Amino acid sequence: MTRNERLTPGRENPPRVTGAILAGGFSSRLGQDKASLWLGGKTLTRWVADSLAPLVDASWLITNHPGPHLALGLPLVTDLWPFQGPAGGLRTALFYSRTPWVLAAAVDNPFLAPELLAGLTARLASTSRPAVVCRAARGLEPFPGLYHVRLLASLTAFLESQRRVSLFLSKCRPEVVPPEEVMRLDPEGRSFFNLNTPEDLERARAWGEPGPPRAAGGAPPPAPPDPAGRHRLS
Repeated sequence: MTRNERLTPGRENPPRVTGAILAGGFSSRLGQDKASLWLGGKTLTRWVADSLAPLVDASWLITNHPGPHLALGLPLVTDLWPFQGPAGGLRTALFYSRTPWVLAAAVDNPFLAPELLAGLTARLASTSRPAVVCRAARGLEPFPGLYHVRLLASLTAFLESQRRVSLFLSKCRPEVVPPEEVMRLDPEGRSFFNLNTPEDLERARAWGEPGPPRAAGGAPPPAPPDPAGRHRLS
């Protein structure tokens, strides 16, 4: 079920949100393209997109490599400033977004907890802050996170001299989901896992199939075909 199908007639609709899946890196440590990597029967891109789907109007893949990603089944948006890291991808999403908010997630985390994503977006109706993020064991976690388009100008200026999203967060005064609530919504903390290395890949395989929302009847949503069988892990 999509976000629009869940809106209740006669009630004020929540703020509209665009999903942005950040996939602009080189995947150099992993040695293969993350966005098209298969895990548990689907690409990492599809796992993330399916997790965001109940909460967003649409999801885009923000990439510096549109050619290899054409078959992934999502609208592709090329970075305005290529190879500026996740902050550059976020800037691109804010620039093109047709909604007030962007829900940004990294393509290399297929283990997003639905409860955590819902908890983040539930805060939009009342927050006056320009971003909503979580505080977990490592500190402020920029992704998954919600960012208002009014941050575009300040993020653009920030990228003139810096690239670290965590540093930008400290400047924009986000609303923060506290650690105890994060622990309740995602007890295992896998929403902040990033698949960067072959060792991370082995860990992800050991965890088993990620668990995004399932389609009606309990069956997983259909995966796009893998015509060449490349990068399939299951």
